[in-house]
Amino acid sequence: MNWIHDLIQDNQAVETPQSWLYWSFIACISAVAANNYTLRTLKGNVIYYPNLYIMLLGDSGLGKGYPINLAKRLVQEADNTRVIAGRSSIQAIVKELATTRSVQGKAVITDSRGFIVNGELSTAVIQDPDSLTILTDLYDRNYNNTWTNLLKGDGAEKLKNPYITCLFGSSPAHFYDSIPQVNIEGGYIARNLVIYEEKRSKDVDLLDCETDSIDEDRFINYLVPKYVPHLINIAKAKVRLIPNEEARLEFNSWRKEWRINQSQYNDKTGFTNRLPDHCLKVAMCLSLSRSLDGIINKDDITESINKVTGLIYASSKAAQGGGLDEDAAKTKRVVDWLISAPDTSLTRTELLQRGYGDYDNITLDKIIETLLEMKWIKRERIGNGKSIDWLIKLSGEPLESLMKFRAQNKRS
Repeated sequence: MNWIHDLIQDNQAVETPQSWLYWSFIACISAVAANNYTLRTLKGNVIYYPNLYIMLLGDSGLGKGYPINLAKRLVQEADNTRVIAGRSSIQAIVKELATTRSVQGKAVITDSRGFIVNGELSTAVIQDPDSLTILTDLYDRNYNNTWTNLLKGDGAEKLKNPYITCLFGSSPAHFYDSIPQVNIEGGYIARNLVIYEEKRSKDVDLLDCETDSIDEDRFINYLVPKYVPHLINIAKAKVRLIPNEEARLEFNSWRKEWRINQSQYNDKTGFTNRLPDHCLKVAMCLSLSRSLDGIINKDDITESINKVTGLIYASSKAAQGGGLDEDAAKTKRVVDWLISAPDTSLTRTELLQRGYGDYDNITLDKIIETLLEMKWIKRERIGNGKSIDWLIKLSGEPLESLMKFRAQNKRS
């Protein structure tokens, strides 16, 4: 079984983008795992915990609320960690994390674990100059066996083994209202997995037919009995996760290549520096989604790398101080057209023709310059005289991902 993939399949009727479902359910695994799971690297000198900060970013009305609310309710039903939802100040969150809590009527939470979840970042943490800085500090679980909050006039609040998972939603407009540029480039965004979407996954009939069976509470009657037991089982165990030999070789080989090539990205957030760390954390969650055998296998590593590297564009755009710009959808369309072209290349004229009614020549040239700067394309002058044109050819990370995908499909 795969808890995440099965849960996505059981939510195919909704229009929410599939990536938002996927990452919200990853957040569930991350939240209930808490301090019970570790991965040790570099001869045990570095310890990873599967805590994640996840942000669903997109225009209002695309469906962020559904997976975020479902994730919140599933973790609440598992009842092994504090679920901090609604409007809060960072001081109130710290106070809650410092308070011992009972769960399931008998167990007691003595460490400072918490799942901070809200459909809108701007209301999840009331704007405070220190809020995102504190969340940035608390993310690094491996460096914080204890964390003390000492303010003038207040008593000291000490967090024991603080383990924080965050799941927020935001629109591009609220994103920049909520996150100052200093936090974008100062480490907060580097610790986030930003999942940006521009449209719903599908359009379906909203009203059911009269003959369709209607479950008055599908969550309680179906989703809870099917999916919450696995979350509870995750919470009960305490395991050191170990990659098998195939997984170890796959990750080490990819990471060496990544370190050589990562300079091609113009990243001001630090996300690309942290990307291998994110991949390991996500692989831990994928392992727990699949099985509780304590093994991270090659498929966990491969899926994690593919999913996390796919988030680079959103993080790089976030650093530019204006959000995911109005040309983001058009840029993605240009890349998709290049990917689907027989030799992954098209002329500028062909791209103009395909984008008729969507963008003009000025916008296309802007997109091309952006992709050139990111080293995602190469440009070659062709023709002569009045027949001069430019050949735009896919390059860099998109081309590498495409070639690996084709190779895998060929083998299968």
